[in-house]
Amino acid sequence: MSLQLPAPISRLGRIEKIFLILVIADAVVWMASRLLQQRLPGASLLPFAVFFAAIALLIKLARAGSRKLLWRVRNRMILVFLFIGFVPLLLVTALAGLATYILAGQVAVYIASTELDRRAERLRDTAAALAWSLEATAPARRPELAQRYLSRAAQAWPELQAWIHDSTGTTVFPAGSSVEPPRSEARGIVRRGDGFYLVARPSGSSSVVGGEVADNANVPPPEPDAPGNVRRKDPLEVVLLQPLDPANLAALAPGLGSIEFLPWRRVLVRQASGSAAQVNLLPERRVRPAALEGGEPLPAPANRFDYEVLWGTSVFEVGRWSDRDRPTLVNLLVRTRPSAVYRVLFGRRVEVASTVTVFSIIIGTLFLMVELASVATGVSITRTITNSVHQLYEGTRRVNQGDFSHRIPADGRDQLGELSRSFNNMTESIERLIEESKERQRLASELEIAREVQQQLFPKAPPLMRQLEILGVCNAARTVSGDYFDFIKISDDHLALALGDVAGKGISGALLMASMQSMLRTQLAVAAYFGAIFRRDPAMLAALSGELSGSASGDQGWRLPTDKVVSQLNRQLYENTPPEKYATFFLGAYDDCRGLLTYTNAGHLPPVLIRKGEPSRLDINGMVIGLFPWAQYERSEIELDPGDLFVAFTDGVTEPENEFAEEFGDERLIDLLVRNSHLPLREIIEEVTAAVGEWTGRPELQDDMTMVVARRL
Repeated sequence: MSLQLPAPISRLGRIEKIFLILVIADAVVWMASRLLQQRLPGASLLPFAVFFAAIALLIKLARAGSRKLLWRVRNRMILVFLFIGFVPLLLVTALAGLATYILAGQVAVYIASTELDRRAERLRDTAAALAWSLEATAPARRPELAQRYLSRAAQAWPELQAWIHDSTGTTVFPAGSSVEPPRSEARGIVRRGDGFYLVARPSGSSSVVGGEVADNANVPPPEPDAPGNVRRKDPLEVVLLQPLDPANLAALAPGLGSIEFLPWRRVLVRQASGSAAQVNLLPERRVRPAALEGGEPLPAPANRFDYEVLWGTSVFEVGRWSDRDRPTLVNLLVRTRPSAVYRVLFGRRVEVASTVTVFSIIIGTLFLMVELASVATGVSITRTITNSVHQLYEGTRRVNQGDFSHRIPADGRDQLGELSRSFNNMTESIERLIEESKERQRLASELEIAREVQQQLFPKAPPLMRQLEILGVCNAARTVSGDYFDFIKISDDHLALALGDVAGKGISGALLMASMQSMLRTQLAVAAYFGAIFRRDPAMLAALSGELSGSASGDQGWRLPTDKVVSQLNRQLYENTPPEKYATFFLGAYDDCRGLLTYTNAGHLPPVLIRKGEPSRLDINGMVIGLFPWAQYERSEIELDPGDLFVAFTDGVTEPENEFAEEFGDERLIDLLVRNSHLPLREIIEEVTAAVGEWTGRPELQDDMTMVVARRL
């Protein structure tokens, strides 16, 4: 007994089932490990297996989704547009924006760092000039000179601080402030707590940002009488301090944006083995003091594309205030906008660093590779579409030439492949339809032949009688008809007329109608020649002879035994046709000398007799023929007066329906015959046919329409 999986699981593919099994196994192992409080063997491999199975499942789903998405030609064309038209434009726009961002940030940093270097150089020059002036002045006058000199310098250096020490003591600026000088090696940018200062001494390095500050020992001795050279006859030390708070940093390039220092700290990360260590740099998380707030705000955007730019210099080391402080690494950050950079840059020359150029080249190369991949993808999809269209064009051209056996390749699993398969199905259907059309044409030709043969079975012209005018017509609903009418002239004064309606239409009805005609004519021929074929049946011969000659009945005149003829026709039809085949039948024998009509009506619609404008219906003498061999039939007689109109018809005249499913009916037919009884026989038939066609409102007939019309002259 096989295990039946649930329907949703059985519809899953192999990868989905593997992924589901691995997930369940991993969950079971995890729960077992938690319950047993120990790690089971191989438990660490299951997550990796689940991970790789998930990757494989995602790839499969992505392929299925892309196949479904790209099945429609419209989606493919949209993808082609994206790869060929939109993606390159997006890449170029992104490259231009990135280039603008990098260039604006690099230029802004260059402006800020250059201005900071220039101010550091000026502050060193100021310190050197002050030291030279103080050395040339008597020690007692130095404090006063220093205060005057620094007061004038403070106009150009807001928040300037100074510390001067010589043999007479220490002088600070501003007067009365507590200024603590940094250690003797500190020059350039020096960090003190959370703040930064620009420190200048009479000698030192000229590079502040991105370089190292030189020690006094590495500086060559000044030349005599040169500016900045100090002849140290007595101890003299001059230190100038400029706070680098946000306000002073923003003053480096007014209108550029905010400028600040970002400190970094070294973090030592040891490896698991403990044998090696790695130093990482992390930005310090610090709170800016309230006193340092108030820098230049970010400029307002000039337009919606004037985005914010944040850029910085590479990390460099600044001086320590005291020996207890740790070395500090910082970089200079500038927050600005491209429009502000262009305003500040007006009239200046900017040189972009080589690293920025290399980075731009790398980004441009990457974008070029993406563009080439986009073009290749677009070309591939376009070739697929154009090849399919070309194959369809070739196929339609071959079909136009009459080659319906041509097939086009249909290997794709997208809409184009489905279109190719539809084209092949169409040509196969056309081939089949052509064969069926040929077969129908052959059948139509055979039916036309059958129609011509059947037309030969109907009377070619109405018989000529001295006292009777008669006409018959049969309009077939199809090519051939199942209705039957016949005129058989036995002698100059004797006429047999027949009218029948065979069950069924088309070929089967026509064949049964031909059989009935053959049987009837055979019997009437026998009757006409006094039973020449029935000599072996004396009773039948005596009956026929007596009826035909009048000797048996003693009644002068001719009478055809229509009841016996119909009975014989019923037996023959029953024996030679399937059980479901039958027909209604009317047989009449007319004696022109006496105007006597002898008839037998076997289940047929009763004919109409119109005498002096008054209609009457003839009798029905038995059931339909062909169903029961024992059926009995009778005969009736009626004398036709001059002017009497006799009309026999099939149900194709009275049973046609209009659009409301109402039949034409016997009453409408009788009224129409009464109104037109004075017309010639052919016009009476035409009036009836036109009235029935107008009633149905259709050009085609619903059933075979047959009429026999006779008038006693």
